[in-house]
Amino acid sequence: MVLDNKTKKILKVFCLVFLVAILTGCAQNLDANGKLIASRAITSSTPWSFDAGWFDFIFVIPLAKGILFINDYVGNVAFGVIGVTIIVNIITLPIMIKSTVSTQKMQLLQPEMEKIQRKYKGRKDQASQMRQNAEIQNLYKKNNVSMFGSFATFLTLPIMFAMWQAVQRIDILYSTYIFGINLGAKPISHIMDLDIAYIVLLVLVAGTQFFAMQITQIMAKRSPKYRPSQQMKSMNTMNNVMTIFIVYLAATMPAAMSLYWITTNVINIIRTVYIQLFHIEKAKKEVESTTTNFLNKK
Repeated sequence: MVLDNKTKKILKVFCLVFLVAILTGCAQNLDANGKLIASRAITSSTPWSFDAGWFDFIFVIPLAKGILFINDYVGNVAFGVIGVTIIVNIITLPIMIKSTVSTQKMQLLQPEMEKIQRKYKGRKDQASQMRQNAEIQNLYKKNNVSMFGSFATFLTLPIMFAMWQAVQRIDILYSTYIFGINLGAKPISHIMDLDIAYIVLLVLVAGTQFFAMQITQIMAKRSPKYRPSQQMKSMNTMNNVMTIFIVYLAATMPAAMSLYWITTNVINIIRTVYIQLFHIEKAKKEVESTTTNFLNKK
């Protein structure tokens, strides 16, 4: 199935509504003095019940309890945050592999898709549009491309919000330190005092985030056929904006969230290299083979 502009707009609206639903469903966790409200705290004895709300039940409570479970064994919430982040990424790895490969295949097929679109350029009648969609769909089907594969990356959004809620609601986190950093403190207030530990923390967030978003292009440059496109230049701009945005969030959220982003970024770098070497290279060969056969039949 080919996504037309109307369908894309509907999906964008759906994603926006979903995010708004998450944000509005998140009750306030801190009082006016920045202290955790007792009724919002999550401990090992907190009931895992749907009465807490669907978002808490599916995402927040499991993450918080996972962090506390690891903390009971190693004695530091920081390792709980890192451990849970690793576990979540392992669980979602198959989905992310399929999503990444599908997205890469769609990019590889873009020249053939544009040829089909040029073939039907200016033909707005329903029959022509249906034939165009059928040809594009057939092209994707032959290359085993899922049109909704790329939307799997939206899984990272609710997980990010859930982790933010989880670390805010773990009481012992506010009295836990690692390398001189209070995990419950907002780095921005300490950076104003030129506290080197918090400055280094945000530098690590910025560095790993930037590298994680550039690693795909770095791997792509390995190919002798690599040619920078206008789309890649636009992606670079978007990546820079996203890096700044993540650093801002890291500065204004509890420091434990910085551990989450650093761990996630390192995992993303390793995962991208793995997918590129063991999945994308194979996908490129499949696309080249099926595209050649597809064009020969034309």
